[in-house]
Amino acid sequence: MSEVTTNEYTEDGKLIRKVRSFVRREGRLTKGQEAAMEACWPTMGIDYQESLLDWEQVFGNNNPVVLEIGFGMGASLVEMAKNAPEKNFIGIEVHSQVLALAFLLRAMRVSLTCE
Repeated sequence: MSEVTTNEYTEDGKLIRKVRSFVRREGRLTKGQEAAMEACWPTMGIDYQESLLDWEQVFGNNNPVVLEIGFGMGASLVEMAKNAPEKNFIGIEVHSQVLALAFLLRAMRVSLTCE
């Protein structure tokens, strides 16, 4: 997983500080959360990049894409995806602990693996 912000600097090399609408309070991942991230990220995660994504390449089809920002534990995102298989769903979450737990719960709830 990569960082989601890119530092910018003035001409004389000073860091330009940006206002954020949230505060990241990250702790350490538990061993279970870390294992979930390692297992699930390759197939369920997308690393940040500074270019546009090609959704057809990401999902393997050209179905409509639904974006959920701040999906928390992922329950509503998983439910929407189960109820609308004709759409592609993507969620954005800034808290890695929540993301790891969502991976674990999703896999357990719908009896899926991350493969």
